[in-house]
Amino acid sequence: MRLPRVVFVLGKGGVGRSTVAAALGLSRARAGERVLVFEWTVRDPFGPWFGLPPAGLRPVEIAPGLSVVTYELEEALRAYFVDHLHLGTFYRRIVRGTAMQRLLRAAPGIAELLFLGQIWWLTTLAEREAGLRFDRLVVDAPATGHGASLLDLPAMLAGLEAQGLLRVEIQRVVQMMGDPQWTGALVVTLAEELAIDETLELVPRVRERMGRPPVAALVNRSAARWCIPERPPGLEGLDGAPLTRAVRLGLAVLRDELLGRAVREREVRERLAGETRDGTFSLDEQLAALGPVGPRAVVEALSLDLARIVSETP
Repeated sequence: MRLPRVVFVLGKGGVGRSTVAAALGLSRARAGERVLVFEWTVRDPFGPWFGLPPAGLRPVEIAPGLSVVTYELEEALRAYFVDHLHLGTFYRRIVRGTAMQRLLRAAPGIAELLFLGQIWWLTTLAEREAGLRFDRLVVDAPATGHGASLLDLPAMLAGLEAQGLLRVEIQRVVQMMGDPQWTGALVVTLAEELAIDETLELVPRVRERMGRPPVAALVNRSAARWCIPERPPGLEGLDGAPLTRAVRLGLAVLRDELLGRAVREREVRERLAGETRDGTFSLDEQLAALGPVGPRAVVEALSLDLARIVSETP
């Protein structure tokens, strides 16, 4: 699987989207890249996963080569008008005014446009203007509906008769999102019915809005490579001691759950065949294998899975 410079990680809430984004960032950082995970979130989870305070509105390195930053509309406005355009007085007197603040927060698409505009800046002018250089951006997008709306925005804005700075910003975003070497999407799912249904709706939406298919689909918490017994557990354990009825029932439930996941994963692979650029890949179930450990251990393990999947060059 070959990645563009900016990777949008999309998926239904609860499928492990943020975990996969962090693991992908860690994998590429260990490959020698400078990686930024860009989050649209109220509170950063990644810093605490790595034993650090939550990251804020400025990039913070949480592991060698791996940094994280969160998005907030007010900071994006300040960065755009003050840091980028050097219009500090205009920002303080006009943009920060009550009427303008209400308009900006009520106007549809403004927050999303500035989010995408900040990604454009991070991949073009940030090194010259702020000394920030990143080889790869991993965008931990909002859950399916809101995350996919980011992809809808360029097509919607392209039809507007905008002028001045807004026109320039729209042109930049449209150019960035239309370039397959610059941006692309990974879709994360689980082998569960609701997650699969949303994924099957999301993939064609990505294709339509970006003008190309997602780079790949990732089935998180996959049981496909697990050794699942063909028969329910017998009366004896590995040491020959008899199993209690409660243990046998528990093992039977676990077996049925793993078999169900494996069947659903085969189905989703069949239904997504040819719908993504590079195919569908499995990310192994980690929670049961690792035992009672924290999210960082899961991220570390998933990063090894992703290192086997991702090519070294875009």
